[in-house]
Amino acid sequence: PARTRARRPGPAGAGRSRGALLPGALAVLVATVLLAVFFLNAFLLLASLFMVVVATTTLTFQLYKWWRPEHNDPDRYGTPDQPRLPGAILVPMRHEEAVAERTLDRLRRLDHPRYWVVPIVDHEDDMGTARIAHSVARKDPGRVLVCPYPEDTPVHNKPIGLNRAIRMLQDLDVPFEWVGIADAEDLFHPDLLRMVDHRFRRTGAGIVQCGVQLMNFSSDPRSLPLPPGRFGRLRRWSSAHASAWWRAANVLEYYKWFQSRLKLQAAVKVMPLGGNTVFFRREFLEALRDRYGTYWDEDCLTEDCKIGIVASVLGYEVDVVYVDELVTREETPESLRALVRQRVRWMQGFIQVFFEREWLELPTRGKRVLAVYVLGFQFFQAVSGLLAPVALGLAITHKAPVALTLVATVPLAISLLTVVLDVQLLHQFGRTFGARVRLRDHAGLVLGAYPFQVVLSAAAVWAMVRYAMGRNNWVKTVHHGAHLDPVEDLVPRPRRAEAA
Repeated sequence: PARTRARRPGPAGAGRSRGALLPGALAVLVATVLLAVFFLNAFLLLASLFMVVVATTTLTFQLYKWWRPEHNDPDRYGTPDQPRLPGAILVPMRHEEAVAERTLDRLRRLDHPRYWVVPIVDHEDDMGTARIAHSVARKDPGRVLVCPYPEDTPVHNKPIGLNRAIRMLQDLDVPFEWVGIADAEDLFHPDLLRMVDHRFRRTGAGIVQCGVQLMNFSSDPRSLPLPPGRFGRLRRWSSAHASAWWRAANVLEYYKWFQSRLKLQAAVKVMPLGGNTVFFRREFLEALRDRYGTYWDEDCLTEDCKIGIVASVLGYEVDVVYVDELVTREETPESLRALVRQRVRWMQGFIQVFFEREWLELPTRGKRVLAVYVLGFQFFQAVSGLLAPVALGLAITHKAPVALTLVATVPLAISLLTVVLDVQLLHQFGRTFGARVRLRDHAGLVLGAYPFQVVLSAAAVWAMVRYAMGRNNWVKTVHHGAHLDPVEDLVPRPRRAEAA
């Protein structure tokens, strides 16, 4: 892989880009309105063609896994042998009393002979989670090593904690050849590290990205935590049925992203990473330090996205592993408001990565174009989803030429096809993970398809406004452990050698 000279994250031009973002967006909006008013047919044609491109590429990315039979071969990753590479799992935790103990107990019992679990806790700000982490460390001092969050900074975010943990491992001379990232509520499968170790040695990749799956899509009230106070059961029932439509869409986003979309992006060598269940070879982390003087960018809201783009620039391979029984299980955000806040942070982080312009160092023009699409995809998808029915309605009421009206129907038709496929994928998700999918779950998914695009569009606008205003504070996602109870029976997969 190529090495480059050390430099600080975030080029100076990023500040100028921030100041120009909001005026530029307003200029585009004004130009679009003027085009729609004075040249309606031209506006309909351009909008329809834009939506066709977005809808077609979205469908292509979602269906990549099913293009070829080998993508679904259960033996495509090989059979893991005895692990050989020592490693460490870093677990940033802040105000995670509801899930910390169960997560750490699972992580310390994985099937690998040489690894450390490193919870990163803030003793001054969050003594509750810190006590839990130290309690688990006392039970298993040979496996769990608590890392204190730096006390000399008022800023609380994930990258700062990760950088502190790496420095602590180096100061203590802890041997490690790879570093994995887990979120506070993550449920790693007992066999996951065996697969990761195997893939590092077999592929030589700098990064191994494993699957992550949200689980609590159902409108079943029992899938949600019981809220405190009076009428808790009634409020839980109401919340379950009022949120099922966006939870199902959110679950399917992850389902399609990790098992299909990331594989295609890895194949073309331009990809953001997932924020957890991602494992870095030590050599790659040292390349980041040589480039920036640190490992994770402490000012970036989506440090995972940035590292994925930088890995593509430096020429490191990313191995994407998705095995149904090995996926890491998580929960959806606690509310629609929490989902929007989470999505705003992600979108704003993608804007940051775009304006830092490191993607311009990709070796080919095709990869640079794809990087623009990848970093802007969530915005393109949100705008396209909103425009599709509007453009068709204008084409019909405006009495546009027949050819133009037909073109305007294409993106809406593709969007409807996507909804039909989502219904089938939700059914497949239920069969794969043993979750009951009810008729009302399918109905919520279908009826909520357009409102979900409205939510994404609102998040996109909010993200652009925050970036233009220079507001880069980290918005934490609250975890309640709604995904924990159904998976208490996770057991290691039977291995062929043992069976023989």
